[in-house]
Amino acid sequence: MRRDIKAINWFIKTQILRDPFNPAYATFKVTSNCNLRCTFCNPSYYNGELGEGSTDTIKKIIDNLRDSSIIVLSFEGGEPTTRGDILELLQYAHDGSFYVMLTTNGYRLGDESFLSKVADNIDFLHYSIDEYHWNTKALDNLCRFRKYGLKVNVQTVATRYNLHKLEDKVKKVRECNYKILILPAVDYPDSKVKLAPDNHELYNVLSELKKKYSSTLNNSWGFIEALRGNVNGRLVSYSISIYPNGDLPYPDDINGEVIGNLSQENLNDLLKKPRVKELQKKMLEQQAKYEYLHLQTASFNSIKDLAEYASEMVKWRFTGKA
Repeated sequence: MRRDIKAINWFIKTQILRDPFNPAYATFKVTSNCNLRCTFCNPSYYNGELGEGSTDTIKKIIDNLRDSSIIVLSFEGGEPTTRGDILELLQYAHDGSFYVMLTTNGYRLGDESFLSKVADNIDFLHYSIDEYHWNTKALDNLCRFRKYGLKVNVQTVATRYNLHKLEDKVKKVRECNYKILILPAVDYPDSKVKLAPDNHELYNVLSELKKKYSSTLNNSWGFIEALRGNVNGRLVSYSISIYPNGDLPYPDDINGEVIGNLSQENLNDLLKKPRVKELQKKMLEQQAKYEYLHLQTASFNSIKDLAEYASEMVKWRFTGKA
């Protein structure tokens, strides 16, 4: 199904029929190998523990998602560009069924031939830049991606130690008319160092940045307000995470459990399982514990917030400018 038709169907189901668990965004961790060892990251995402599905397995999962409500498909890891077949997989997914994103630490972005091919097969480039990826100097040369026609969204991790540096990063991204998404570090049980920022301190910083740089900062007001406990009364889950072998942790990879495998089972069928209904109920009861994407997309309950966010993304899609 074409992505724009999917988007219309998603709007009808979630905003008119009020389905609170109709996912539109899939974080697909296509590998658990990475060239870096970031201190904030869950070790299983870089040490190979979760494995790596074969090319055929990944394509089966993509086929499965084509027939689902998923509109945005984000290739992540680990570092997805460590896969030898990543260009083949991006091309396979980029057929109009999804808005395709690639999230990378820049490992291969210095290769102009590779970058040119990537640009032909994605809609948005998510570039992870921060002190913990050891690549903040990349912000000084960010505008070079313009010549490839890439729409860049910088992802930067906010920790208790770097909140005072966030505005400078936003300014550099703004110079290129790109966008930036600020992600709070999560203290996974196996994380080497505990870096998660205080929610109220992060709220104060993000709310000021959103007021000053609204079109550049990609965090929704719904997410920012959730940091101080102002969560929409009707919490929803419009996102899923997928492991490299196709396993689906639900409702997320921090608080959930694996409910099935998307290389073998249909996503729509998985979401109808009785256990899934129990996990959804648990999520509603413990809404403050759930991770970034749930709170970010929860703001789409409000027609006003959804319209504001959608208008910014449409402008970005067609002009490539924030």
